[in-house]
Order: sequence, then structure tokens, then C-alpha cells
Amino acid sequence: MRGWQFPQDDSGDSNFQGGWNFKDDDVLTSQAHVSPAVPQPEPEVSTDGLLAVTTRVEYTTLPKAGSHDVFGLVTLQAGAHPAKSEASARQPVDVVCVLDVSGSMYGGKLALVQDAVRFVIGQMQADDRLSLVAFNHAASRPLRLRRMDGAGKDDATRETLKLASSGGTSIARGLDAGLAVMEQRQHRNRVSAVLLLTDGQDGTSQAQLAALVNRARVAGCALYAFGFGADHDAALLSSLAEQAQTPFSFVEEAASIRAAFAGTMGGLVSVAMQNIELQLKCQCALKAIHTPFSVQHSGSYTTVQIPDLLAGERRDVLVELTAPEASREEDIDLLTVSARYWDLHAGRLAQTPSAVMLTHRLEVTQPELEPDVEVAAQRCRVEVTQVLGEARAHGDAGRFDEAQAVLAAGKARLCASPKTETGDALELELDDAAGRLRDHASWEDGGRAELADMWQMHSCQRSTNMIQNMSKSKVTRCSKAMYTNSVQKSWLRNSGA
Repeated sequence: MRGWQFPQDDSGDSNFQGGWNFKDDDVLTSQAHVSPAVPQPEPEVSTDGLLAVTTRVEYTTLPKAGSHDVFGLVTLQAGAHPAKSEASARQPVDVVCVLDVSGSMYGGKLALVQDAVRFVIGQMQADDRLSLVAFNHAASRPLRLRRMDGAGKDDATRETLKLASSGGTSIARGLDAGLAVMEQRQHRNRVSAVLLLTDGQDGTSQAQLAALVNRARVAGCALYAFGFGADHDAALLSSLAEQAQTPFSFVEEAASIRAAFAGTMGGLVSVAMQNIELQLKCQCALKAIHTPFSVQHSGSYTTVQIPDLLAGERRDVLVELTAPEASREEDIDLLTVSARYWDLHAGRLAQTPSAVMLTHRLEVTQPELEPDVEVAAQRCRVEVTQVLGEARAHGDAGRFDEAQAVLAAGKARLCASPKTETGDALELELDDAAGRLRDHASWEDGGRAELADMWQMHSCQRSTNMIQNMSKSKVTRCSKAMYTNSVQKSWLRNSGA
């Protein structure tokens, strides 16, 4: 076999957490993109429109007599940056591609991955940096973290083309090396990500996922997982994505890997804000909060921690509240919300103005008949995500009749809800899920991975591509377009997707 070779590795687990020496990353031409390591003053309230927080309530009027359970919606909407061009607004990034080069990648698969990486290299700018980590049963780093100027791109392309496949699969070893690159950086671009791609099964890495994800969090980098082909370890990768709070990308058809990388990179270069703290102060009982992100409660305050937002992206937090009885006709404050975040473009902490969720209590006997359309749409998204999760659990246990029953009941509830564009897209998701859960063969032939991709996408409201038609799907899906921004779409067009 010709091409790049792994070094001999007889060290057992000695490479894990500390065995690597990667303090050789390229110096950045400007440190303006790195947040200062000094305490920041309290943020000023920003009204520049970069981030807007709004609220909606299921029913704007309620009878004043008695308490009433209602749904409310808190929406974070990131604006498009006011810069005149994408290039001038674009964030430089540090990216480590952790690539499976085990024996199962031999031939066409590896060639397509190499093509996808070369596309990414070609699209990167001089202030971006890229490192390559290759793994099978061992791991090594063919390319240190290089600036993508002319010389860096040449080195990256050369090392990409030298990759060759052999051996088994240890995802944990690959991630350990990739995370070490990020941890040991002497210089840092604020937006950083590890992109993990594998087509193999790995029975040894599951127990190490939590520690690996925590290392990524401490190193300040996102972690994106790509499952390549129907035979990869979808359970492990989807668990990784869930813990990392990022999309899990199922690349069912080999030719789609370029589009998946393009959509992810388009998202990374359009990150507008990081470390968002959404704070809710409830003036009534908070029964439940529906979000995949970390939630902390302290008295009447609830804080949701959201890692980042892309330009033009939104996050919807659905809440269930109990509106108390009113003594007279009046407006009732249900909750007050605001968000604090790191503004990447300004390089400072910022805070949104507060928004109040109100309902009006009237001397009537019945609530409004028609709920708010947007609250209804997000209720449907949350409920369909829950249905997909239940169906996945039945599929993993081999209970395909039960999975079909759960999906059918979920579709019936969806069809009975107010008609929305979101609801129409979600109905197609349930139809596709039903096809993937027909039987054991369908489930193992990409069904498990597709349900994991679908569930995580709707849960975190982010996608890496807009592929609508796959050979094993019975429907044309349009939901992915709901979760991709304009920069991602531009990268996807450039990729030929």
C-alpha cells in the first residue's frame, strides 16, 4: 500500500490526554479574533439588532376566573451582520478534520472524502487554520494547524492526497488526537471546530464520549459528527452529537460528503455570537421548558445556555406555564426574558433588551379558539421530535410494530393541529421515519442513522445540508432548508450540491 502510513503504536492508551505534543500551530496574523483573557465589564444593553429576543403566548386572552395552563414561546433571532459583504463579516476559523482511514474506507469512499477536504481547503481564507488527523486503530496528525495561505493550502492538499486506508477503527483515539490539537494551540481563532467523519463500527469508544465532549467544551471548540454510509456506528455518533449539542450528519450516499462538509463550514464561518445565556424570570409557575440545551433553575429565574448562533439563525424555547387567577380584567405578566452573549464582530459582551410575555384576562367563559400560529408550529416541532425519539427507542429494541404505532399516533395529532408550513414539513419527516422503521433490515440499512440525524436536527434547529431526496427515502423532505442560513446555502452552491 502506498501513501501516508501510521507510525507503529505500541503504547496502549498512553496517547490519551497528554501523550501528544502539538504546540506548533501557525501564528495568527491578528489576535483581534481572540477574546481577551481578562474580566469583562457588565455588558451594555445592545439595540443594534444583532440578537433579538421576542415572546409569544398561545392565547393572548384568557378568562380571569381560575388558573390556566398555557404554552409560551421565547425566540432568539440572530440578524444578518450589517457588513457589506460576506467576506468582510466572516469569522476566521480553526478546524481539525478527524478522518477515518480504516480498511473499510478503501477506494471510492476515501477518494470522496479527500475531494470534500480539498473543497474545504480551497474555500478557506488566509486567516483560517486547518489541521488533519487520520485514524484507524491508532491515530496520527499528518498536518499541524496551518494557516490557509498559499503555502498552507499546498501542504494541506498534499497531505490529504497522501492518506491511505488500512486497519481497524478507534474513534476515541482519533478524537483524542484532534482535541489535543485544539487544547495545545498557542494561538486561537475564536470560532473552532473538530469535524469527525467515520464509516466504521467501534465497540470501544462509547464509555469515553462524555470525557471527550467535555474536553471539547473546555477547549472552546464545537464537535460535529458525520456518519458515512449505512454501516457506521450511528448509536455512538448520535450520542456524541447529542452531548455536544450539534447536528449529527448522516451521509447516506457517498457523493453527499462534500455537501455535508460545505454546509458545516458555511455555518462555522457565519457564527455571529457565542456563549448565549438566555434568562427567564417567571412571574407564574413554570411547568416545563423544552430545549436540548443546558437549563439551570434558581428560584424564579431559569437560565438556558446556548453555545452559539449563526447569522440569521433562530432558537425557539417552548415553555409551559400556569397563568394564575386574576381578580379583575387586566394584563398579566407571565415572564420576562433577556439574553447575554459574546458579540464576535464587536469583540465584547452584549445584552438584549428585556421582553415581556403577557396575556390579558377578560370576563369571559372560554379562552380564544385559535392559538397563536407560531406557538402552534413550535409545539408541533417539539412534539414530533419527542415522537421521533420514542420511535428510535422502539427501533433499537426491535419493536417495529410499536414504532409504527407511535409514528401513526404522532401524525394523527399533527394533522389535527393548525396547518402551518412547519407542520407540513414535519409530516413528511414522520412519513420518512415510518419507511425507515418498516422492519429490521430497513432499520439497519441506514434507518437508525437517518432517525438520529432527523431527531437531532429538529431538536437543536440546525442542519448541515439541504439534501431532499435520498435513494432509500420514500418522500421528498424539505425540513433541512428550515435550518440552514444564507451563508450555508452559498457554500452548498459552491460545492455543486
